[in-house]
Amino acid sequence: MTVDRLNGPANSLIGPESKEFLVFLFTDLRKNLDERGPRASEEGAIFDALLDGLDQGSFPDDEKLREYVAGLKESTDKENEYERVSLEHQALGELADALAE
Repeated sequence: MTVDRLNGPANSLIGPESKEFLVFLFTDLRKNLDERGPRASEEGAIFDALLDGLDQGSFPDDEKLREYVAGLKESTDKENEYERVSLEHQALGELADALAE
């Protein structure tokens, strides 16, 4: 996890643990894009925008970001229907709320 991405102004809707998890998640996903095909650049731009938003404390008004996070949150909720991973659920919920602002 890169510490510099955690030191920017915090979005008031995303708690510190959630922010740390999201930075780790999107940084890891971004690194894995090198092994992927043509969708990599579109997803890379999404991850970059989310990481920049977490760093700067505000997100661009972008429907693709909202749709991506909503889909990710929904799939995480479905995967954890019976054994919900609370940090993932909390972090993605807070990020979805922040993007909706």
